Amino acid sequence: MIVDDALFGMARTGKLDESITYPQILSTVSGGDIKISPEELFISEGNRFDRRTLSGKGTLAPGKENRYPESEDLVVITDGALLIQRPRKLLKAIYGIRNQVSFSKLIYMQGVADPYLFPVLVYAGISLFDDSTLRMVSLRGIRYGELGYERSDENNFQANFAFARRIMANLSLAIKDGTLREVVEKYQISTKAAEILRLMDSEGYEAEEASFPRRTPYIKANSLESLRRPDLVRYRDFIRTVYRRPDSKKIALLLPCSARKPYSISKSHRKIIEKIMPYRKYVHEIIVTSPVGIVPRELEETYPAMFYDIPVIGDWYEDEKHMISNLLRGYFQNNRYDAVYTFVGDDLDFIHDDLPEGHIKIGWDKHTEESLDRLNETISAYVQQSGHGEHDSKTNRLENYIKIAEYQFGNWISDYISGCKIVKNYNSEMLVKDGKPFLIYNPLLGKFTINKNSGQIFAKENRFVVEIDDFKPTANIYPVGILDATEDIRQEDEVVACHSGQVRAVGIAKMPFLAMKSLRKGIAVKVRN
Repeated sequence: MIVDDALFGMARTGKLDESITYPQILSTVSGGDIKISPEELFISEGNRFDRRTLSGKGTLAPGKENRYPESEDLVVITDGALLIQRPRKLLKAIYGIRNQVSFSKLIYMQGVADPYLFPVLVYAGISLFDDSTLRMVSLRGIRYGELGYERSDENNFQANFAFARRIMANLSLAIKDGTLREVVEKYQISTKAAEILRLMDSEGYEAEEASFPRRTPYIKANSLESLRRPDLVRYRDFIRTVYRRPDSKKIALLLPCSARKPYSISKSHRKIIEKIMPYRKYVHEIIVTSPVGIVPRELEETYPAMFYDIPVIGDWYEDEKHMISNLLRGYFQNNRYDAVYTFVGDDLDFIHDDLPEGHIKIGWDKHTEESLDRLNETISAYVQQSGHGEHDSKTNRLENYIKIAEYQFGNWISDYISGCKIVKNYNSEMLVKDGKPFLIYNPLLGKFTINKNSGQIFAKENRFVVEIDDFKPTANIYPVGILDATEDIRQEDEVVACHSGQVRAVGIAKMPFLAMKSLRKGIAVKVRN
């Protein structure tokens, strides 16, 4: 039986038959995890395969469906040694298995035991490997280490096997901590690993995004691979195609990012804000940054904008420029302004070709006050000339909250909260509707939490809904009690647990909807009330 402790995208960690932890490299020695008889192969006591079934299966052939042997809890990719040389076909096989069994079975891959491939393969959804090829490699005098392999005259199997198991233990921790993507990007010793990751991020994006968490503890963008993280691509897709500017903000001002987050508390942004303060209610501040893209000021406290870190060298790579250019073109096609200004350094000169015709460049020199004064004068002159009307500061704050809620849940929610009042609640604020708390803003996480009052509209719209059996949830909801889940649910989403249209609980998703619908064990929803 599979018992998951945690998931991260398609990767998972837990126990199989209460004896084998995963992800894991299995031992084939006498008394090990894999037991072989003349007719059958056993993985622990609960998973039995007929060896005749294993023979010759799984070979890829053009136009033919791949079929792999299964047990109650496992699917075995028998031609791993062949597929690892052809990463596109390997991913096709993995996604094909996932389409058939979803998360109901673990995937065991034979013929691959390279520790430098384990991170990306576990990330792709492989849970079990065996030591057969590791033994052969060790006989050839290869020893694996943290920075790469080395050669010797000895059989290094014991050291290599111990190293492989340490890698697996670290991957298990990364899955639990929500940092697996950082580990995979960091551990690019194998060129095959880099190739597989790039294919997953490009050709396999839809399958990857459907399971990738809505948010992680942080984003360490130390390589260009971070540009293609599913959570960042998901955010940029929203900004480019769905996001609409606040109605009161008719002047766009593009600004550079800052190392400190949120940007508005940084020294450079505080100076800018001070200079435009009299006119700020008319100005839509848009931060240009990598790897996130562009960040409207009202989203600066949300994920991913407040949770990333990147090495800054004052130069932009071509991949980053291409990403920003595409994003700006899409954004300004959907969002029209009365005026567009840029207040950026020379390193961002490349963005001007992608801005609307007639935009005005106000060069910024962060070492002098002259450019800040010029910014003040330019915005002031335009506001006075154009005769922009007054706006209530509370209206602007509600607009900002509506934009955060739209980003978190979708544009459909704006009709329900446009008439809400903002009420201070200890260290946070909440949106109140008909005299009742509706959505509570969590400033530390940059998101709203749902309660049972607002849960009713999610049930009505069938958004972020987990349909459960007829019971009253208390602390956790397990998959065995779940009848269905809407396809918009990703791990770490706010969700509403309902039974026949009645809200029974609200909480945080600990699995994507695919896992909720196919697993029997593990925590699917952590209930809040």
